[in-house]
Formats: sequence, C-alpha cells, structure tokens
Amino acid sequence: MYTIQNNADIDKVFYKEYTVKMIRRGRITTLIAALLTFLPALYLWLALGYKPSWGLIGQGWAIIVSSYLIIYFVEPLGFYPVMGLSGIYIGYLAGNIPSVRLPAMLSAQAATGCDAGTKKGELVGTIAIGMSVFVNLAFVTFAAVTGVAILNVLPSFIVSAFDYTLPAILGGVIAQYFKKNKVFVPLILILCVILQKAPLPNITKFPSAILLSFLIGYYLYQSKKKKQ
Repeated sequence: MYTIQNNADIDKVFYKEYTVKMIRRGRITTLIAALLTFLPALYLWLALGYKPSWGLIGQGWAIIVSSYLIIYFVEPLGFYPVMGLSGIYIGYLAGNIPSVRLPAMLSAQAATGCDAGTKKGELVGTIAIGMSVFVNLAFVTFAAVTGVAILNVLPSFIVSAFDYTLPAILGGVIAQYFKKNKVFVPLILILCVILQKAPLPNITKFPSAILLSFLIGYYLYQSKKKKQ
C-alpha cells in the first residue's frame, strides 16, 4: 500500500505499479511478435520448399533497411510525446498508428479532458488504444469474410470515397491540435506540404518533417517561456 501525499508520491507509485510492469510485459510481447513474423517465411521454406538464395535475401534486407532505417529511429520520437511509452508498445504491436491508434487516443483524451503527455492522459489513451485493437480486429475479421460481397453491391462513388478515409482522419487529428496551438499546427502543415512537393528523396521527407516539428516546437516553447 502507498500513501499518496504529493506529486512526488504519485510519480513514485505510477513508476513502480505501472511503468515497470508495462515495460517488462511490453518487451516480452514485442519480442514474441517479432519472432512470430518469421513463421510465414519458415513455413514457405521448410514446409513448401520455397528457399530463396542468400543473394535474394540480402537484396530484400537492403531494400527494407534503406526504406525504414531512418524511420526506425525518427518515427517513435514523433509519436512518443503524444502516445506515451505504453501507447508506443501497443501501437507498434498492433500497427495502424496514424490511422487508428492515434485518433482513438486523442479522441478519448479530448472526451475526458486529459492532456497528452500527462499520466492521466497516458492511462486514458492506453485504454482507448487497447479497445481500438479489439474493435479493429472485429471489423477486419468481418470485412475479410464479407468485404468482397459488400463492395460488389456498393455504388462506385462510395467505394472511391474510401480513398479519402485516411486524410479525413488526419484532418480530425489536426483540428484537435489546432485548438491548443493555432501557430504551430498550421505552420507544420504548410512545411509538410512543401516537403512533400519538394524534389527530395522519399526516404528523407518524413524524417525531415519530424525534425522540423521538433525544432519549431522547441523554439516556440522557449519563446513562450521568455514571455512568462
């Protein structure tokens, strides 16, 4: 039992009763998931006899490393301030962070009046992400079983509208953040559009956007502190 008297006690209890256990279980589950990703390749190799040469395997790894090496380091830094450590564990285990997990977390935090980056916000967001996994699994299973039949009877304009689902979700996320910071959000949005249109290698565009957001956010934060 812990006696909660001040913020220091809250931090201590939160770390011992939540953070430590979450990190331990998060490491175990992500390690198991990482090992399970090799099962399809092992099945094709050992059960069906499809064995690629080491040269082809090396080419595949080279493509993956060149495409995701920078994102491997930069993307978690971009999501962590909003999602917290537990959100990162669940998000990368379940996938679909920008399109499903992050909007679910932000919606739950907005509905409960919690701020991102706080302990309460992390707990509320983690519950929301966890529930989104179950809901997502149910709908994906349903769509896998009945999706083709449903798409065949839908009008073409409804099917084509699905192409705008992700922009609509991201637009809702931007709108939520715009209420809190009416300078940072539009500025980053404009810079991201410029980066997307710029003649830069695709592998550098997303990391550049994350880096710029950090630098601009830090500058605005320092400017705000000086005015206080």
